[in-house]
Amino acid sequence: MKARYLYSIIVSSILFISCNNDILPEDRDNNLSANSIRIESVEQNDFEANQTTRSSYIGYATKFENGDKLGLILTNKDGKQLANIPFSYTENGWTNDNAQPYSSGINKIIAYYPYNEELSNEVTSLDQLKETVTIVSDQSSVEDLKRMDLLVYEIENPSANLNIQFKHAFSMIALSAISTLTVGEETFDYNVEMSNVSLSIGEAMYTLCSINGTYVCLIKDKSLLQEDEFRYFYTISDKAAVKTVNQDIITSSGKRYTFPCTVSGSEEISPAIGDFYCVSNSSNNIIIIPGKAASIPTGLTCKGIVFHIMKDFGDFCTLNNLISTGYPGYNEKHGLIVSSMNGELFGMSNDNKDIVTSVFSATSIDDYNNTNVSNGYKLTKVLKEAAEDESSGLSFTALDNHTELLTNTTIWYAPSFNELKYMIRGIQSDVVSTNGQEYINKQLNKIGGTEITGNIPSITFNDGFYLMENGTEMGWHGIPGAETYRPICAF
Repeated sequence: MKARYLYSIIVSSILFISCNNDILPEDRDNNLSANSIRIESVEQNDFEANQTTRSSYIGYATKFENGDKLGLILTNKDGKQLANIPFSYTENGWTNDNAQPYSSGINKIIAYYPYNEELSNEVTSLDQLKETVTIVSDQSSVEDLKRMDLLVYEIENPSANLNIQFKHAFSMIALSAISTLTVGEETFDYNVEMSNVSLSIGEAMYTLCSINGTYVCLIKDKSLLQEDEFRYFYTISDKAAVKTVNQDIITSSGKRYTFPCTVSGSEEISPAIGDFYCVSNSSNNIIIIPGKAASIPTGLTCKGIVFHIMKDFGDFCTLNNLISTGYPGYNEKHGLIVSSMNGELFGMSNDNKDIVTSVFSATSIDDYNNTNVSNGYKLTKVLKEAAEDESSGLSFTALDNHTELLTNTTIWYAPSFNELKYMIRGIQSDVVSTNGQEYINKQLNKIGGTEITGNIPSITFNDGFYLMENGTEMGWHGIPGAETYRPICAF
């Protein structure tokens, strides 16, 4: 099944998403006769929020892609199945695969997704159709969740041209831990990362699927959730919890039941390693979301991950010829941010090492080969200025896709080898490891960023640039020909 699922934080009860063009092009389906059944539009109802629980929930919908198939079950006035016909989705809309004609003998149509070509001809009702889908207990895979998420729509007294409004056949349970962060006049809700999440209904234990920090699972409608018979389990910040309901709930088709998971402790107000450095889409203010967040709140764009907190920002500024008063920091703290995506190649081949050597030698910088100082900003500035002078012969393209200047930060620059130690090794930067890289990659995966992989070049130079290889110095010095730089900046 190719259909893609879309998820976003919504505060509403029903979300309608158009899934194909409303009008069929006149030149489409030329092979169909004038009385063939046609699908003019498909819309989909989201899971409706259960009003007895929280009103915040994740929008959950399908966007159809080429090759996806829905089915139409045709029945006559006696309730017998006449046909189970497939329709395939293309960029132009839905195609009647079998050129099935419309006739007055069709009394009712049940539209459903995904199409089941092995459907029994005894299936003539929604209840019978739902019984053909098995709800498995392990729903940790998004693919399994999609396969079980049956969409249905009944059409009484149909015509040859159909407009379908799908709804979810089953019920959904969702577990989320929501925390709130207020910065100035802006407030953002985000899902806190949880682990060991599961639920039980009687003796049946379900493993849930994590989507943007909310854990969800499908269950049959008309399921009974009773006190102590229904329990859900989760861990937040190494603290395990078990909860149940205080009144019976009978689930309804198409409804989503969200149960809160308590977040204890006060909100973090100081930046820390792993935090998300974001920009508000409405105010352009910088908002740092704690690393414990499972996803980025709506209204923010994440620009990178904090990977180092500085003990002495003044020393950093002195080393890089910066004026410290020009950088207020974030809640009086300063650190380094790694971009959510790679930069580009250096811009020259290894045959041009002498040009780089001459550029550095012509300056008063005497620590461009020092692997123990965080001077990537200063060295990058030297190379950028030289590249602007055509007579230097230097080409420097590593940051061409990182020209945006964030509020209260330096420009994006290429990291020194010492700064790569913090990024790749982590807090214990003097110990060879990839602990920092693994943690930052985990955070990048939450926001859909590009993982830090392979050998990472620095801007520290000694007859060639130093590269970081699995937490240690690679041993080869030159101008990297295949490895891209990973831009960073300071705040």
